Amino acid sequence: MGLTSSYEIGTVGAAFIGAGNREDLLDVITLISPVDTPLFTMFRKTKVSNIGTEWLVDKLDMAATNSVAEGSDAAFNDAVARVRLSNYTQISREAYNVSDTQRANNPAGVKDELRYTMGKGLKQWKRDVEHDIIAGNTASAASTRCARGIHQWLAGFSSVTANVAAANTANHLQEDDLNTRLMAVWTVGGMVDLVVVTPTQKKQISTNFAGSANSRRNAPITENSVTNVVDWYMSDFGNVKILPHRWITSAAPGTLNLQRVSYCLQSDKWVIGFLRPPKNIPLAKTGSSEKAMVEGEWTLICLHPSANAFVSGHHSGTFSDNFPSN
Repeated sequence: MGLTSSYEIGTVGAAFIGAGNREDLLDVITLISPVDTPLFTMFRKTKVSNIGTEWLVDKLDMAATNSVAEGSDAAFNDAVARVRLSNYTQISREAYNVSDTQRANNPAGVKDELRYTMGKGLKQWKRDVEHDIIAGNTASAASTRCARGIHQWLAGFSSVTANVAAANTANHLQEDDLNTRLMAVWTVGGMVDLVVVTPTQKKQISTNFAGSANSRRNAPITENSVTNVVDWYMSDFGNVKILPHRWITSAAPGTLNLQRVSYCLQSDKWVIGFLRPPKNIPLAKTGSSEKAMVEGEWTLICLHPSANAFVSGHHSGTFSDNFPSN
């Protein structure tokens, strides 16, 4: 509060009549930015030992009539060649610093500004990794290495994806299109248990799928309830959880708008490999502030791409309410 020589004590309506009033600042900080990371949390974790991680996939011959004559010699088929898949580790980092002056202050809602900022950094790190799991780049060994994300795994390696743009006049995920992908995965030997969609498509499933009346619901139905939600879809080829995902972006690498894609996943075929698990790392003090970073090195292992699929081509455009602004 500035001083003025013309101020007179007791003047009616003086600007500083309340100068002695104490502020009322609650000792609470409210953060509503979403911090859920369902795929990062759900997928199994493992340790990797190199920046390049490789694994093998195999298959059997087609089933066929198998009848041989008694006493006949064995006929040998050529072995089916195994295929080697790979991905690179990606370094993800969230750096922060807090001035010594700020740490010496007594801000509302925070006992230690550095520890509070570290907590935010860990949450931000997980959110960024979740984003790159679903919508990340293609695998790259460049100086800034990138791990291949789910979309690039399925677009480049799954045999059962589908773009239905030409036939999908309704511009939304259609029940028949979803069932066709579930059947395609089942036919080659997979079993989808998770369908990952944007909020727009989650509403579409709950509202417009013909089978929604017979689907499992997670809310108890009472005489005073109106229920319009589908969290589990019971199909001919398995019961699948419908997961609305916050981080399916319209600004994916290249020209892709991933908000026009829904993903059918077999969750146990995905593993997150850590070369360096995330941890908080204090940095050298070079002035009157404390510096640190949260850093980890990870990769996404798809044990078999064709146990998964996606349906693309629905609902054109970009929807601001599909992707959080904070």
